[in-house]
Parts: sequence; structure tokens; C-alpha cells
Amino acid sequence: MKHLLLLLFLFLSSSGLSAGNKVLFEIGQQDNSAAEFALYPDNYNSFLANFGGEKSFYVGYSTADKHWPYVLPGPLDNWAGGGYWAGFHPRHFPSVFFNLDKTSAEGECYLTFFFTGAHNSNPIKIRVEINGNRFEEDLNGENSGELLTNKEDGKAKEIKIQFPASWLTTGMNKIQLGTIKGTWAIFDCIRLETPANMQLGKASSSLIRSVEAAPFEYQKENGERMQPVLVDMNQFDCSRELIFRVEGCQPVSRTIEVGESIQEILMPAAKTTGKQETLKFTIQDGKEIVYKGEITRSRQPLHSYSDDVDLLMGTGNSRWMFKPGPSLPLSMVQIAPDNQDEIWKAGYEYTIENIMGFNHFSDWTMTGFLMQPTCGELQVNPGREDFPDEGYRSRIDKASEKAEIGRYSVYMTDTKIKAEITSTRRAALQRYIFPAREDARILIDMFTPNEYPHNLVNAHITKVNDTEIEGYATYYNAFTGYTLEQSYTLYFVLQFSKPFESMGGWVNEGVKPVTGYIPGWNRNHEFDTPAEISQNIDEIEGKGDVGIFLSYKTAEGEEVLVRSGVSLVDMAGARNNLKQELADPFGWDFEKVVNNARSVWDEYLGRIDIETDDYLQKKKFYTNLYRALAAKATWSDVDGRFVDENERIRQLEKPGDCIVSGEYWNTFWNNQQLFNLITPEISSLWARSAIQLYQNSGWFNTDPAGIEHTGVMVAMHPISQILGAWQSGIRDFDMHVAYDGLKKMMLTPPQKYEGGGTVGVENLVPYMEYGYIPAGKGTVSNTMEYAYDDWCLGQMAHLLGKEDDFHFFDKRSDNWYNLFDAESGFIRPKDEHGKWIEPFDPYHTPGFTEGNAFNYSWFVPHNPEKLIRMVGKERFVDRLDKAMEQSAHANFNAAGDNFSAFPINHGNETSMEVAYLFNWAGTPHLTQKWIRAIQEQYYGTTPYDAYPGDEDLGQMSSWFVMSAIGLFQMEGGCSEKPFYELASPRYPKITIRLDGKYNRGETFVIEAPNASKENKYIQSVTLNGKPINGFKISQEEVLKGGKIIIEMGKDAKVLHP
Repeated sequence: MKHLLLLLFLFLSSSGLSAGNKVLFEIGQQDNSAAEFALYPDNYNSFLANFGGEKSFYVGYSTADKHWPYVLPGPLDNWAGGGYWAGFHPRHFPSVFFNLDKTSAEGECYLTFFFTGAHNSNPIKIRVEINGNRFEEDLNGENSGELLTNKEDGKAKEIKIQFPASWLTTGMNKIQLGTIKGTWAIFDCIRLETPANMQLGKASSSLIRSVEAAPFEYQKENGERMQPVLVDMNQFDCSRELIFRVEGCQPVSRTIEVGESIQEILMPAAKTTGKQETLKFTIQDGKEIVYKGEITRSRQPLHSYSDDVDLLMGTGNSRWMFKPGPSLPLSMVQIAPDNQDEIWKAGYEYTIENIMGFNHFSDWTMTGFLMQPTCGELQVNPGREDFPDEGYRSRIDKASEKAEIGRYSVYMTDTKIKAEITSTRRAALQRYIFPAREDARILIDMFTPNEYPHNLVNAHITKVNDTEIEGYATYYNAFTGYTLEQSYTLYFVLQFSKPFESMGGWVNEGVKPVTGYIPGWNRNHEFDTPAEISQNIDEIEGKGDVGIFLSYKTAEGEEVLVRSGVSLVDMAGARNNLKQELADPFGWDFEKVVNNARSVWDEYLGRIDIETDDYLQKKKFYTNLYRALAAKATWSDVDGRFVDENERIRQLEKPGDCIVSGEYWNTFWNNQQLFNLITPEISSLWARSAIQLYQNSGWFNTDPAGIEHTGVMVAMHPISQILGAWQSGIRDFDMHVAYDGLKKMMLTPPQKYEGGGTVGVENLVPYMEYGYIPAGKGTVSNTMEYAYDDWCLGQMAHLLGKEDDFHFFDKRSDNWYNLFDAESGFIRPKDEHGKWIEPFDPYHTPGFTEGNAFNYSWFVPHNPEKLIRMVGKERFVDRLDKAMEQSAHANFNAAGDNFSAFPINHGNETSMEVAYLFNWAGTPHLTQKWIRAIQEQYYGTTPYDAYPGDEDLGQMSSWFVMSAIGLFQMEGGCSEKPFYELASPRYPKITIRLDGKYNRGETFVIEAPNASKENKYIQSVTLNGKPINGFKISQEEVLKGGKIIIEMGKDAKVLHP
């Protein structure tokens, strides 16, 4: 017996098994080779399209050669999406799901990741979650890049995690991993060892990740309330017909297409409030039961559009302007958590699991004061994101983090404080729930990391009484790389529900001021000297780094609420904004402020109603719609006062008007057309704001930042915004004043502005002299942008009866053709003598803004017919179709900014029209094909992959919304008789609520029978009962209301114009 036991021990030790355990499953074979995995040996460039984001592997069904890649990339890997414009943050977290019929409450499990090798260029950190339990392990690679293409022998590595068997449960279990630091590693095998009595359940092509009753109910037209059962699932390989059965209800049969979805299965709502009912729920595939379980039904509130917005979606790799905060459309206060160091795309990064506090400002180039509840040792520096113990940051419980319309909440584990925030447009309310502490504090820091470096010129904070403070801070920013010189003063008032014991503060004038542009946006907050800390003070003033801390003694679970009002005008403005928007209407009632935010957003989001059985598609659509509308800020107070470009206080004449933030760059393909369609009042405010700023300074702004002239983003696209609004029937502004100012902009050389920055169109002088912008005399691609602006201005002149101006600008709008090379079919640079610049490579061409000659060769939105004719239709279609095929491998985001490998970069403004050009080339089925491909591949649904490129200020989101409802305007709706192009509506029914605004109809309904992921091709079109041939419908027909029926199918069909 002893001999047998010894043999058993030796066997277990040599095989790596622990006594009493077995191998529950393996993915791959431990043989120091990745040959059995997908994409092997060197197809890593297809990783994004096949395995990017959160892809799933289902043990018992999935196979390594089809469903698991040979390589796990890191955030620094360009081929996996990392890049300057996209950022270098974690974005890939594949998951292994496995179903257990039997589990064990005793014993240990061992999860081992065997790697054939890992890259040696940067330290690697891998994060693993087992049913929500977190591990982070370092992996020090020893291989060069040759291992990635199987040209080098691997140097094996492994990560072994021991965890209690009780973490695994009967039913579905999940293991998720991802690299959060460094670069790639190559898989050898993934192995899970468990106690011997654990047993895997059956698996099928239908992975059912979770089944639960929704936290809301729908109400039918007859008043009956229905509660959805939400089935979160992934369908592998091919579509299946599944039958869903809720106990006591009729079975629902549904075709489930390949990919991820959250199926909504409706059941009658519970009749009695407060009572729970348990019902059996099954899912059947033919004769096989693929899921069997129970759901709990109870009375829930009625569904609202706000329920469908996920504020955490896309917060990995996001810009400063997009954080999971509770702001409203056109908000000045955009309070949200900050957790990043000062770097490009700084602000909030989903994979960083600590926060430094809640910043009140998130508009482009602007920052403000940050607040953080804390306790323990006093620290006055936030510390770095990788070293939270250096400062007052706190780690957070990621599972506690909730971000929804009107509310962000999180539990901070270092300090054991729960924080919640909500807001109105110019005021915020915070609720902090403290532990029992003698040393509780609330910090207010006036100088914290930002996306762009800035200097705190001066700050002054005063104690008004023991429940109120007020203050101001002046910031200066001329360090963006543009001609912007931005100086603004932020005024604030803070009111506290509980009196503070004392006020202290700090000043650190040893902060190194920024004196010039810093490439890469990678400044650390550097301090030559320690801060001077003062206790028991009534006021504090200084520069560099300034802040205060308010001291409390708190009982367990005690709440302290803080109301904040801000203004860019003066202290009276901050106080009035707080009083009018928050203190008077809501007092200290946190939930009322939340509900107000939900009501505001429900009204905006409800202007487009989509019908689909897939709740994931609802979340995707309404989150995109939210982001499209949330990006714009206001810089004027509730009473209409604002500070202009010369730092003078001005007063808006019309009640309800506000000064609206930018930007304009190529928004005619996204924001402008969406706003003109569903929020015409915002388009009106936007136009009137631009005109007001022109009347103040004598110049239109190319992209206003805090009302300053920035000289940023190349052209004079306010022309298309104002004209597009006018042509949409939005005519409550003075078009003659606008035209005079815009004409001046397109004829007057740029110059320095007395209030800071530059005004005018950057390269207008060479453009007017040569008819194009020669290489070395400016940015070549601006020729294309200016030509479009000329066309728009000509259209504006024509509608105003200024025919001489019309002919002048219309002729000049053809200047793009001066850079067209008929032989190559590309736009290419010339010198000042009209000679082509040699050598020429369309993929690597200097002089093109955030792109290259290939990108800009498609940029003639006002005359695509001529462009296609000059290139040649066959060459045009073939070249563009091949470019789309190439770019699909990188989900249309030019991974690593590699424009030659992935020439179509939907992740930036320069390529957002290209898929629609097939319409103009007589191949609308290719528009439908590629529009859908971009919708499905570029736009994800997780925090990591929703917006892989540079979202800027809602452009990507607006494009998705318009494309998902099947409408687009190549020329921005600026032609004499504007029209919409038809694309590929994603949902069976879409209702656009026009509500009679600006003399429009009530609704425009888009019915797309059979529309689905697979059914993406238009078969026939009827508009108000009349057949439509071709790809255009009149904008006038849409805006007066009616119905269009677009029959969809799987097979392409050419619609003749």
C-alpha cells in the first residue's frame, strides 16, 4: 500500500497535479508549441477582427484552432490596436466559460497558463479573474519579436494560480484574462485542475452566459405590463433556431445569429408589489435542452430610455471629454472621476482601479477643481496611477462601480468611503458615506493632471462659514501644439450638509510651470519643493499647486453632502447657478437630482425609438446617442452672461440662449446632421452661439476652446453647420450676418488676435495665390477642406441671392482638382511651381492632417460624381473595396496608425464618408456591406472596445446613430435641395420623433422588415407608398413626416438611380 501511495504521489507531482485533483479541461496541449491555436504561426495582424475585445471560449464546444488565438497582446502592441491616436491602454480581455454539473465546497483548484514565450521589450502584467476574483501576475519575457512569427525558439513561462474550489459554482463559470501592462505573450496551454468530484456540464454552439429578469418593465398599448427575461449569450459558428420557455408562458421561437446578443423574452409582469415569484426557464435547440434554470420575477419600475445607456461602455482608451459622469446635454459642470496621469487621452481609464477624485470640468483643453473624500494620513498630492499610495488616491472596488444616467457611485477600499455624484448643467451634488473616523476629510485640489498641460496662475479660497466656502482659480494653457492661448478663471461655491471642524490648506509654488509645447502629453506633476501646509485657516491664496482640506469627525455610515456651483464669469454667477439649478429646486435631495437628469435624458434619447429583441443592440444604440449629445458643453451662466475672447463680460439677449462649445472638424458627416434631424434646438443654439462670438470679436472661430480662438483643426466648417441648420428649416438666426462674417473668413489672411491665439483660416494665403496649398507652404490637405467650405459658402450666397459671390466660391470649390493626379488617381502634393513632389507614396505623404494622400483622395463631399469620373469608376470601386477589405482586419481603425496596411481609418475624422462613396459609384450594395461591417466591427459594446479610435466630441457616436438608422448626408445637408442617402438600417422599426418643431411633421418612421445582422442588403424601398429607385430621398420628405419601408435581405441587390 505504501508503495502504491508513493507511486501515486510521484505521478501527481510529475504531471503537475495535486493529490485528489484532476484536469477539468485544457485549451491546447502543453508541448511548448502554439501550433494548435488560431492565427498560428504568424497571422497576428488579424487578431483585432477575430479576437479583439471580449471574445469567448466555451469549454466542451469551442476548439483552440478556431476560438482561441495563439497570442495574447498587450496594450503596447500596435498590431492589436495600440497607437498614438488610439492610445496605449488595455483593450483585450478574452474569457473562458465552462458549465459545471457538480462542484465541491472543499479542496483547492489550480489554474495554469503555460506560455511558449513572451516579448522581452517591456515588463508584462497579466490580470486574471475567476468568477470575479482578481489576480495580477508579472510575466518577464525573454524572447525577441521573432517568436511572434515562429522564427525563434520560445523560452517557456507559466503563471499558476491557486484558489479555493468554493469559488466555482454549479452552472456557468467564467475565467477572464488580459494583459494590462507591456506587450504580447504566446500561448502553449491553459489548464484548470479541480477536485476529482467536479464535473463539466454539456456545451453547445449556444453559450448562455447569464439569464436574469430585467430590472424594468415595458407597458403595452393596452396597458399590460411585461417584464423581459434577459438572456446574455454568444452564438458560435452558425445561426440556430432556439425555443425559449418561461413557465406559464407561450414558448418563443427565435433565430439567433452568430455573435453576442442579449435576447429579450417577454413575460407578464408580477401583479403584486413586494412579492417575488420563481419560475422555471429553459432554452431548447431542436430536441436538446441547452439551458435549464430558474428566474425570479418581481414588480419593477417602467422602462425608460435612460435604462439603455451604459456610461462605462468605451471608457477604456477614451478622451478627456468622455468620462462616466452624470452630466446633462450642454453642461458646464461635467463632474466625473479622474484616475490618469497627465498624458494624451488622460482623464478616466476603465482598467485603472483607483481614483484621485471628482473633477468638475471635462471640456476640451479645460480643467477645474477636483474633490476627494478621504481619511487617515494627510496627503495633498494625488500620486501616480500606478502608485496610489504616493498620494490621496484610493483604490476602488470595481464591482461596486456604477455609472448610469444621472449618477456615478463607487466604494473606495483604501478609505472605506462610498462616493456618489450627480449634477445639473452648472451645479453638482456629491454624497459621501464615511466610516467612523476622527480624521475624515474632504480635499479640494485646484491643480490636478489633465489631457493637456496647464499652469495654475493663481487661486484664492475663502471660508464663508463652517458650511460654505468660495473661491476662484485662474488657469493658463498655451501648450497644446496649436496657436491657442487660453486663460480663464473658474469661480466656485461649495456648500456642505454638515459643518466642518476646521479648514486647512496647502500651497506649493515649486511646481515647474510649463513654458512650451510638450510632445506626447507626458508631463508628470513635478514638485521641486514640498507643499507648505497650513491648519485652521480662513483663507488661502497662491499659485502652482493650491488646495484645501476640510476636517470632520464622522460616525459609521454618516453622510456628508456637498453642493457645488461654478461660473466662468464671477462669484455671483457661481452662486446664482447653484441657487437656480440645484439649491432652490432640489435642496439636498440627491435622488431628485438624479431623477431630473433621467427625465432630461429620456426626452432627448426618446427622439429616436428603435424596436429590436436584442437588448445589447439597444444598449449600443442609446449609449452612442447619449455620447453624441453629451459632448457639447456650455460656457455661459444661467442668466446668459459669459466672458468673451477679450475677457469682457457679455450678456446674451435671447433667454435660453447659451454659448456652445466646439468642435467643427468634419462634423458635417456626423454631429451636424444628427443634431439637425433630432435636436434642431441644439443646432440653433450652436449656430447662434457661433454668430454671437463672431459679433464679439469680428472673427468666426475654427474650434472654440473656452471661447478662445484656437486656430485648431484646419478649416472654416462653421459654414456647413450654419448652412446645414438653415437648410433643415432651422431659421431663427440672422443668416445675412453669418454670411458676411463667413465670407470675411474665406477671404481675409489669418492674423494674431489681441485676445490671444490666432484668427482666420490658417493656409488661406497660399490657397488663394496658387489655387491649392503647395508642399512647404502649408498643409496640403487643407486644399480639400477649403474647397468644401468654398462650395458651402457658394450655396449660402446662392440662397441669399448673391450670384456673383456664388459663382466665385463655386468655381473656387473646384480647387481640389488642382492636386488630382490623373495617372495615379490620387490627390498628391505639388510644389509652388506646379510640379508633383517626388517620390510619391499615397500611404506615407507629408502635408496631410492626421492622415495621408490615400485618406484625402476620397475627400470631395460636394462633388463625388466628378471625383469618381476622374479616377474612373472601375478603378475607384476596386481600389476602395480592396482598401475596405484590408482595413477590416484591424476593425477599420488603422492599428498602430499603419495606414499602408489598413488604409481606411474610421477612428479619425478623415475617413468617415468613404463607405458611402460606393452609392455614388453605382454600387450601393457595397455601401450597405461596408457600413454594416463598420457598425459591427469598429463599434463594440464593452468598456475596452466601444470606441477604439479618437472619439473627439461625439463624432464617432453620431456617425453610428445615423448609419444605424440608415441615413447619411455626404455634403452635410448643405445643397440647394438637401437629401439623405440610404444605407442599411440595423433595426426592424425606427421612429424619429420630429414633434412639429420648426414646422416639421410629428414622426418619420423607418420600417425595415427582416433587418438583422445578416440581413443587411436593401431589396426594395417605398416612401409614403411610392417606390424609390436609387439611394437618395429628399430631406424635405423626411422632415415633414411619413413612413419609408425598406425591405432587407441577405443577398446584395443593385438599386438603379
